[in-house]
Amino acid sequence: MSKPVSIAYMVAFLTIIFGFAIASSCSPHKDISGIENRRLSKLPDFSFAAVTTPRFFEDMNQYFNDQIVFRNEMVSMYQKQQNSRLFNSMLFENMFRDKTQHKPEDGTLVNDSRIVSNLVLINGKWILPVPDNVVHISEIDAATARLNDAAAFAKAQNTETFFVFNPSRTISLMHLYPAYLQTDAYARSRDYFLSKLDKSINVVDIRREFATFTNAQLEDLYLETDHHWNIKGAFIAYQETIRQISNKSALFKGKPMSLSDIRVTRLSDGRFDGSYNRQSNNAVDPAKADRTMIYEPKVPFTFTHFEVINGDGSQTIRDFRDFYGYKSGQDPVSYGTFFGGDRRKITYENPKAGNQLHVLLLKDSFMNPLTPYLAQSFGKLTVYDNRYYSEFSLKKILASEHYDILIIAFHDDNLYSGNYTFEKKAGK
Repeated sequence: MSKPVSIAYMVAFLTIIFGFAIASSCSPHKDISGIENRRLSKLPDFSFAAVTTPRFFEDMNQYFNDQIVFRNEMVSMYQKQQNSRLFNSMLFENMFRDKTQHKPEDGTLVNDSRIVSNLVLINGKWILPVPDNVVHISEIDAATARLNDAAAFAKAQNTETFFVFNPSRTISLMHLYPAYLQTDAYARSRDYFLSKLDKSINVVDIRREFATFTNAQLEDLYLETDHHWNIKGAFIAYQETIRQISNKSALFKGKPMSLSDIRVTRLSDGRFDGSYNRQSNNAVDPAKADRTMIYEPKVPFTFTHFEVINGDGSQTIRDFRDFYGYKSGQDPVSYGTFFGGDRRKITYENPKAGNQLHVLLLKDSFMNPLTPYLAQSFGKLTVYDNRYYSEFSLKKILASEHYDILIIAFHDDNLYSGNYTFEKKAGK
């Protein structure tokens, strides 16, 4: 290679390297990647002590990776490549499968699967996370210890405690995964978690009800391109929650609403913005994704007091109709716009409940569709999502006023997240 050509290659290489570096340093800092549905890394704090540790340079490397210019465009190109037909991971398996052995109750016959951005795309319709095959014992031990401590404190306050374990989508739809990705680690993790709970905790295990359904029926209870269930699955869980609490509680006796109280329709137009679809650069056409069911009470919900505190502490909604449910003409729609999204705190007061019970609900996002339905059964329902507090103390809340019942409700793939930090101080 001639010297001028070598110099030209070197100049081009250095121009690209330093050009990207300069452009990245001059471009505005980005906090969130919409295309990946995650928070981007922040510039690590600089100090003499920090720069002497490997962690500092790992964080710097991740920061530059997250903040490089044209990052979204490059990620999008990579995702489109992964979603091409060349990447069907089950191509040969499907060619030789005996399809005559498949029954309707077995659920979807999988004939196409590919991995896009650490997500599994099935038949161009279902999007699932690549499963974890590890039982995280130490993390589960820490989470259950905190849960047992919270329940013991509630008992000392004469507050009944119920732990509601909702059926996660990953476990329920494991049959959709290619055989080489299927694992029982989630079921083993769940069983281990339950074995570590104090026997005095009233466990409301919704999966027992879901276990009676066929694979095809389970598919009808979850969103296809989002990590949550749909309203049909949530409503069944609501009914079972009320029934089990009523059976186990010394204070509450009641029945859930029935499906005859509900007007059922289906999303017919508009785009559905599923969390996994967004993360995979809309691997499924949003205009065709999740033509999900819509439940509207025939007698609209009314509350004498309704209050919403947003994640940033602001208060913008006081009318329940502006908070929950499908609004004609919405486009796009999402799990959050249907069911109010994640909020710091929601308060419902319902004198028509027929009791004066004050119930405290600590929950994750799987409970969002259920909260107004649960509020039909209790005089006052106060809902917290502790992920949206820099400081949070469940013990202080329980001690500040009397709650008759404490409900802690998470899904059974949420075994050791920040939801279990019941006592949290800012910066920790």
